[in-house]
Amino acid sequence: MVSFDGHEDLLAEGASVPGEGVRLVSLRSWVFESEPDSGIGFGDLVQNLAAAPDPLLRLPVDTPANPTPAQREALERIATGATALPQRLASGERTPAFYRGPLTAGPAQALPDPVGGVRRESVDEALVYLERYGVYDTGYASAFALGRALALADPEFRTHLLAWRKAARSAARRLLTHPQLSGRAVSADTASLLTRDLARDAFDKLLTGDGDGARGGGWKLARALAGAGADVAAGRRRAPAPRTSSAGVLSAGSLHTALARAEVREVIAAATATELDPVTAWLDRLALLEMIPFEHMVPDERMLPVESIRFFYVDPSWVRAAIDGALSVGVGHTLDADLNELAHGVRTAPACGVLLHSDLVEGWPDTIYTAFRDNQPVEPVRTAQVGSHVMMLLYPQVIDTFTAAEPPQGIHFGFGDLGTIELRKITGPDIGASMGEFPDAPGDDRFGRFLRPGGHDVLNIAGTGDPLLPALAQAHGVPLSSAQFALQMVKAPQLQTFVRP
Repeated sequence: MVSFDGHEDLLAEGASVPGEGVRLVSLRSWVFESEPDSGIGFGDLVQNLAAAPDPLLRLPVDTPANPTPAQREALERIATGATALPQRLASGERTPAFYRGPLTAGPAQALPDPVGGVRRESVDEALVYLERYGVYDTGYASAFALGRALALADPEFRTHLLAWRKAARSAARRLLTHPQLSGRAVSADTASLLTRDLARDAFDKLLTGDGDGARGGGWKLARALAGAGADVAAGRRRAPAPRTSSAGVLSAGSLHTALARAEVREVIAAATATELDPVTAWLDRLALLEMIPFEHMVPDERMLPVESIRFFYVDPSWVRAAIDGALSVGVGHTLDADLNELAHGVRTAPACGVLLHSDLVEGWPDTIYTAFRDNQPVEPVRTAQVGSHVMMLLYPQVIDTFTAAEPPQGIHFGFGDLGTIELRKITGPDIGASMGEFPDAPGDDRFGRFLRPGGHDVLNIAGTGDPLLPALAQAHGVPLSSAQFALQMVKAPQLQTFVRP
């Protein structure tokens, strides 16, 4: 065997070989391996996925007949997607604890706001203690710690975060203390003043402004300088003019009060947009779970076994805790913590999603996945493949239907994976529409009766015995032409619909 890869033009009619010749690769021998057909097709896989008794992302458990209160508490948490993991306390003790990642089997309850605000500034503030049973729920604390670790591991994000925080501190203090800004009505124009050099603006105005037509701009400055020269020559000193004090009083309380106003936060965010944009872009990726390790989302492999599909909700409080953890890096005082509210990404966490662990991911990479809500398609905000056999799709709103369609690859004829064909209408305005499976007799090899003997999988269309064409004519009640027979044998891409529980 000789490879002409890269020399296809030499095979064209009339092509001439270069004078220096052509060097080709000759394959003297080669080895290939032929594997038998597994017999498992697209239809087999998706129908097996649809047969799962519980398609929600949670651990399978055997519920006791008469559970104790402690068992009921544990079962309720496991039903929401939690699992039990060992935990080491700060004191060094080991104890079992519950853990649940951002993916839940049901809508997550809103997390109570911490004392004094909506943000969390340490891992301990996110740790939930079940006092009645003496165990912890570490889900939100783990989210905070993970967000902080991800931020610390990304030097580019740390640089952007500290640069923005420095600019935001300066803008906040300037807004409250500068004579031209304190007491001023906060508006979009204020943002431009926060980033301008007001002293330079005042000096430029002194040089160029106050002209009255007869005298050009800057005459006041010239007069003041001339008078100052005469005073210096005469040895006179002028008392310094009293300084204008700021109407704003700079304190932690005044800054905190000012930042509680939405218009103040908007102005500071606008004034520091250049520094803030890369920070919020990184946090948006975190909100889409891009950087979250898979084991934090699915902590137990039994929650997503091989050949399974699982539906889940996304807990926005878990995502918020991870963002709080990322923004806790470099916080030096209360102002930094208050300014963190400006850096929360504009993107909200996804509402729900689908996890697929199947050979479909690798064997049928062009499978068309479509989600619906009230019969309207919903586009995913993120589609990610984890390894070779796991795929995750995230959606901005809760979906009620999910479909997996076999990728169309031209026209195919034959029978499906289940040993049937799709009977189609041969007349009327909806010609080609499905009429159900044929034959409808039970069994795994229903189409086998229409094969010629000998085991060669050759159709007996109109021969002796039990031919296919007369059986199709009987199903339709009329004889079939060759075109109508071809229509019956079209093997359309298969579609499997999953209804969210």
